[in-house]
Amino acid sequence: MINLALFRQFVPLASLPHVDRNELAKSARLGSYQPGQVVFGRGDPASTVVFLVAGSVELQTEKGAQIVASDQPAAKHAIAQGARRAATATCVKPAQVLFIDRERLDLALTWSQTGGVEVVDIARADESDAADGEAEGDWMTALLQSQAFHRIPPGNIAQIFAAMRPVEYEPGAAILTQGEAGDFYYVITTGRAAVVRDGTEIAQVGVGRSFGEEALVSGEPRNATIRAVTKLGAMRLAAADFERLLRAPVLKEIAVDEIPSDALLLDVRLPQEFAQGRLPGALNLPLVKLRSHAHELEVERTYVVYCDSGRRSASATYLLCERGFDARHLAGGVPVEEMPVRG
Repeated sequence: MINLALFRQFVPLASLPHVDRNELAKSARLGSYQPGQVVFGRGDPASTVVFLVAGSVELQTEKGAQIVASDQPAAKHAIAQGARRAATATCVKPAQVLFIDRERLDLALTWSQTGGVEVVDIARADESDAADGEAEGDWMTALLQSQAFHRIPPGNIAQIFAAMRPVEYEPGAAILTQGEAGDFYYVITTGRAAVVRDGTEIAQVGVGRSFGEEALVSGEPRNATIRAVTKLGAMRLAAADFERLLRAPVLKEIAVDEIPSDALLLDVRLPQEFAQGRLPGALNLPLVKLRSHAHELEVERTYVVYCDSGRRSASATYLLCERGFDARHLAGGVPVEEMPVRG
């Protein structure tokens, strides 16, 4: 397996928790190249993200050639980023190259930067929650007070309640498990649940609290375990119904040429990624800080949220909509090589 110390040299690998770096290392590989050997060709599909560990390579694009050496600041970032290689990389001096699976890296970044857990409004979990066994109508009222539901057509709301199915759990039973794929969206109707991340309980939640939406929005694994503390009742919505009835009307997607002139661009990548390239006029608010800093944004503004792939920005857009912001998702993300502003 790859030495994890290598990951500390590169952006954004250094930002990942140890457990995520360890998982990426299992599928990563190192390649050695001699002068004249081609590492990859321009236009090739890019299933991996490539980092220069040692030596130097020449990047040849339609605009000309550039030499990148491992001791230069530019080598802290991936070379020729994007879904397709933006350049042909040819070894100039004996080089060692690290290849990281692109899809797994994107999932790890989104998961580690969601800045919290699955439960909506977890910051309010220490407030007085409803008592166990509270009337069924109260969980519906609590759910409808969510800002996200204010953006859903009335007909969809009726269909959401009709599509939900009741489930029950005994004390200690896991409702969902950290690391698993998302399959349902949940709302607690009776009882209490504990929120557990990396083996540590960080909160308890009760009637009216919903959870499970982040994994369904981004396609990332569950970022927490939710376990019943008491006998617990819940209503759950299948992933396909969540996508059709809740995610689609809330998560408005737009293209670059549709961005309103008065909108504020919000880049949710890490500051180091933002410094490497960004869209003109964009504000940087990393996904990992969004929950704690969203209150600093102007509620009356329209925000267009983007990242390099679209996964992190999808999570961020949904989180902003839940908090009452007019947020739009830049569909598909913006590859770094297409971001004109540097430094």
